[in-house]
Amino acid sequence: MQKLAVKCWADMNSDFRNGTYCRMEWIKAQCKEYFLNGGREKYDKREQDIIVKMTLSSTRLSVKTQTHENELSCTKSESQDFFEQKISVLDVGSCYNPLSIDKAFDVTAIDLVPTAEGVYQCDFLNVAIGREKILSRETREIRQLPADFFDCVVFSLLLEYLPCPSQRYVCCRNAYDVLKSGGILIIVSPDSKHVGANAGLMKSWRYALSRMGFMRIKYEKLRHIHCLVFRKCACKDVAVRWSRLQHFSEADRRYMSETKIFIPQDFQVARSEEEQKKLEYEEDDLANVFSELPFDNEPQA
Repeated sequence: MQKLAVKCWADMNSDFRNGTYCRMEWIKAQCKEYFLNGGREKYDKREQDIIVKMTLSSTRLSVKTQTHENELSCTKSESQDFFEQKISVLDVGSCYNPLSIDKAFDVTAIDLVPTAEGVYQCDFLNVAIGREKILSRETREIRQLPADFFDCVVFSLLLEYLPCPSQRYVCCRNAYDVLKSGGILIIVSPDSKHVGANAGLMKSWRYALSRMGFMRIKYEKLRHIHCLVFRKCACKDVAVRWSRLQHFSEADRRYMSETKIFIPQDFQVARSEEEQKKLEYEEDDLANVFSELPFDNEPQA
């Protein structure tokens, strides 16, 4: 997997002029833009503006607004310290810990079955989430992750390996729990089709994650991949507000769920044994037709 990522995929996605560069470079660029180049302050302000709109007519909710103003001001003061400290990243399903080579990041790399040095063993779907990180250095295993701790969680080509939509949801919920307020979840997911082919599924991701408390702040369809960034809102109602304002078409409604994250494979219909035999027969028949062509028996050059 490491050779595939650093040689084949990197070469295939190395054209910066067309925006089709390596997914890891995209991830690093989004982290730095958000934490080091004013991105977080921008979305702090956007969130605060939405809170004000939501609470103008209620005195009781104005108290709530003040609470979130305090939370956002804390987030802003923390962001000023990023020029002096590293961005804490949890890289889930990390094959070879690629982010660790960048000095801007303090990376905790985990995988179900790690094969590279620097990657800890951890079942992210079932790991305990508590007050602190508990790990075994002897077995390179993480037994507990700290809540509200990481600046960024990365799912790079991860969710599609989970066979069940509810497992993908749990994966995202755990990311929400370990992220700081104002932290970001970065998701990279494969898709070689054009940008509109699975637009309904991408909207369903936004819907499920907004109900959880995430605001989508970035989406790009690059060559062969979807790239998304979600922000953990200081005020969950700000994220939920988006889902309440949506009017989904009949076609899109089948994807919408508050507790499931769907991928295209979930909607593939398995062929019956009879259909499979028929398909094989048609393929054999087609091969026989080509064997009748006049050049079939010509000597090979």
